Amino acid sequence: MISGEEKEKIKKEIVEKVNSVLEKNGESFRLDRVNILNKHETVKFMGNYRVYDRKNYDSVSREINSFLKKYGNVEIKSKKIRDSGMKFTTVSFNFEL
Repeated sequence: MISGEEKEKIKKEIVEKVNSVLEKNGESFRLDRVNILNKHETVKFMGNYRVYDRKNYDSVSREINSFLKKYGNVEIKSKKIRDSGMKFTTVSFNFEL
């Protein structure tokens, strides 16, 4: 099982990396936090972010996905959204350690 200190370190690392990639690509969304689900033998990390400029989606997702894969098998899902005339792609991710 992962220590509380290690969980916090991983959460902070993910938030900083995702936000730096989004900022570098001119995206306005910022990831506030990564959620944790403590299981009997593992810990599940979960989060999501948005990409508003669909031209940026490929480069943003490629960089973030390659970063997240350092933690092992990551499940990543994306969905295009159109809400009140606003278009964006929402991406959710999770992995277990």
